[in-house]
Amino acid sequence: MFKKRLIPPLFLALLLPLLSSCWLPGQFEAIIKIMKNGAFAVEYKGTMDYAPLVYKIKTEGLSQEEQTKQMAVLERDLRRDSGFQEVSLMGNGRFRVRYRHDDLIEGTFLYTFVRRNAAIMKVLVGKDGRASIWIDTLSTEDAQRAAALGLAVNGTVKVISDLPLLESNAPEKKQQGAATIYAWRITRYDQTPAPKMILKMF
Repeated sequence: MFKKRLIPPLFLALLLPLLSSCWLPGQFEAIIKIMKNGAFAVEYKGTMDYAPLVYKIKTEGLSQEEQTKQMAVLERDLRRDSGFQEVSLMGNGRFRVRYRHDDLIEGTFLYTFVRRNAAIMKVLVGKDGRASIWIDTLSTEDAQRAAALGLAVNGTVKVISDLPLLESNAPEKKQQGAATIYAWRITRYDQTPAPKMILKMF
């Protein structure tokens, strides 16, 4: 018979604030492409963890049947976004996904992945024509909470662009024809400095 292994109340209080983060990246590769002609594309391949469900599994000892049921609901929610071309259930609150979004930037623009209230990546083009790109990271405290849940991140983010660069903290870059590829390796949820850059769109 399945036996619940509950976590002590004090530990629950420590983990609870992490729930506001919702989706967390796991093993992944992400590519953001933003060009002078307005072409915009985002690709994400890898795994994502749904922190609230991982929390419930760790603290409530959910049965495999209940886990599968709740993950199926999350899968349907992700698939509402046509950009998710593949969503596979891995168990324990983890999903393997393949995602692509294509768009055309004309004037001001806002893009978030996965959700506006649970963003992993953000792109904002303001009225001043500055295109800001940043990857969300966790506070040190939230990163410790994620580790306590058994979560970890290991991924690569690349930005490909032929736009003039105003600001960037990318540790790697190389030319690819008229465009430049900027790259960050993400190995900590509280990575410092958080990956970001600003380009001149118009």
